[in-house]
Amino acid sequence: MKYNRWLSILLVFFMTTQFLSIPTNVTPVTAQQNSYSIHYFENVTEAIPANYFFFYQFTVPNTSPNATIGVYFTESNISVATAIMTAQQFNEFNSTGIINGNSIAEQNGTLNLDGVLFTEGTYYLVVYAYNGPADVYIYLNVTSSLQVVNGTQYAGAYVTVPADRDISIPLHYATLGSPFNLTVLGASNQTVVYQLIDLTSQSTVFESPPVTITNLSLVSYNYTFKDLNRGIYYLRILNPHPTPAFVYFEYHINPQYVNPYLYHELSGKQGAPTGLASYGVLNQSGTPTPYYVVTSSVMGEANITSILAYNSTAAFIANLSNPYMASLQLNLVLVVVDSNNGIQVYWPQNVLLFLTNESLVGLLDSVLNISGDGATLSNTSITSPNGYVDQHYYYENYLNLPLLNYKLPFSFILGMNETVIQGQGVQIKMIITVLQNGSSIANPTPYTFDTIMIHDPSVEAAGFAVSGYTYTPAGINSTVGHYYDAELVFGGGGNGEVTQFQSLNAEIGLLYYNISTNTYVPFPSYYTFGGDTAEATTNVHVTYLGDGLASLSVGQPDYSYAVPQNVSGHKSVKVSNNTTTNTTTTKTSTTNTTTTKTTTTNTTTTKTTTTSTNTTSSSRTQSSSTTQKTSSTTSSPPSSQSSSGSDAAGSVFLVIIVVIIALGVRFLRRRRRR
Repeated sequence: MKYNRWLSILLVFFMTTQFLSIPTNVTPVTAQQNSYSIHYFENVTEAIPANYFFFYQFTVPNTSPNATIGVYFTESNISVATAIMTAQQFNEFNSTGIINGNSIAEQNGTLNLDGVLFTEGTYYLVVYAYNGPADVYIYLNVTSSLQVVNGTQYAGAYVTVPADRDISIPLHYATLGSPFNLTVLGASNQTVVYQLIDLTSQSTVFESPPVTITNLSLVSYNYTFKDLNRGIYYLRILNPHPTPAFVYFEYHINPQYVNPYLYHELSGKQGAPTGLASYGVLNQSGTPTPYYVVTSSVMGEANITSILAYNSTAAFIANLSNPYMASLQLNLVLVVVDSNNGIQVYWPQNVLLFLTNESLVGLLDSVLNISGDGATLSNTSITSPNGYVDQHYYYENYLNLPLLNYKLPFSFILGMNETVIQGQGVQIKMIITVLQNGSSIANPTPYTFDTIMIHDPSVEAAGFAVSGYTYTPAGINSTVGHYYDAELVFGGGGNGEVTQFQSLNAEIGLLYYNISTNTYVPFPSYYTFGGDTAEATTNVHVTYLGDGLASLSVGQPDYSYAVPQNVSGHKSVKVSNNTTTNTTTTKTSTTNTTTTKTTTTNTTTTKTTTTSTNTTSSSRTQSSSTTQKTSSTTSSPPSSQSSSGSDAAGSVFLVIIVVIIALGVRFLRRRRRR
């Protein structure tokens, strides 16, 4: 290695028995600093005489709300000690010459690598040539861009672990749904111990050594556990020091498949939203197999020949004035991808709200943002002439809720379309096409009763997603995310009401638009119950007819995987792991206001009023003309497309690791030249 002449260092000799020298004047590390951020970076080669040490001093201010993380790397021709010290530890080392145990992080060898989460204060990177003259390559990178952003990929948080204590963090209950892989990463200002505890078996799955960054190496920065059994798990962080530890941690659960029954098992609630739902899980062979579908348009068909709901107790509990209410809901999950690969997840609903004793039906729609904990919607982030945002998280068409008189048989198609408008955001259209209202309608016309704009100028792509690979974003304060699913389900009138039907005879169908065939086609699989809405019913039986159609009647519920009656197999679109997800971008100018995007995260809760939809064979033949379509659907596994989820925090770790891997490649090349 060659000594870097541009980095001038004045060494002043200082004798002790085992400790011989210290530099007192060092070229300062490159720094960019303001009140909220810093970036220190050094990348040099130094020749350190035997029994001398070399140090860099740097100061970390209060960078709240961000945190500061740093990584060091040294490579030498002989073993050296590399350490990060506080000012007090450095003074003790300077006076005693003892480095072992007198640092935040310390390593000995020819290749040393570690990192630290820094709090406010002054720090030293020390390289000590205790074993003879050393040529040392020194790398230091300190940045304050670490943030907690709970999103699609990770759940994370900052915690302070009291002195000589530990804290336990319950993992999301996705661990109960299926076997899973788990990734844990963390950084701290002093060494801590990470434990993974299986509460179900009362066993410790893993215990780390004391570390400041989890498993930091040239190829890894986390702990990864594969094929863990279903159960309840928690992460324990132990602080063995007499001072509090400041820790940032993240974890990511990657289930083998989502479990459609999980919500019902966790809630213990009677009844379920009943009809057809696609969760992205095939299970005809008894082995759940996930798949992934994205589309720009979904339709729910319905033909209702009788309907009467009544539950006075449930209506009272749900604070509903009319005990005869019921709903049929078309519930979808909209994924919006920004140009920076950030992902937002929304939950739109197209709902028919039935007053079954008055033969009235209301056309209701709503949108929630379920991108993670603590986010909000605003009247600038989502707009429509027909509604507004209530309580900072829930949009509904409060200003214009159309009411229709219906007669039986009542046949219709509910539709939901999304369109990307470049530079503005994503437009959602809520549509109903009435085919029969007591008698057939000669020329049924689609009625768009609400047009909603999600303002996101940086939008790149969007689509309604069904995925059996993962749950929707959930932050550290949530128990589990929601499903990426599509539902056409009957339930109560709103506010989580669980109703009962005195009579119900209906045929329904749930289809999505496939751009390759230019038609609406069945999803590859269905279940007879929904999972994302709170409204439910306790006495509706579903008979699946195949081809995306089902017959509903009053009877004993059978919440199960939908197997066609007297039909061998599905006539469904083939799910391919090799295809990619496409959405067509339409450049129009329907909405003028281009406001900033607001990330909103809230659980899909009780404010949902639903509508019912039924489909007949005749309506099926007209479906292409009655519901407008704008983009495409394909099927594929959801690769690394979802990059949010502690996006900022995770990205900092990723950037650091990419740099370190690049350094590793450089070192290998250097070694070949020696």
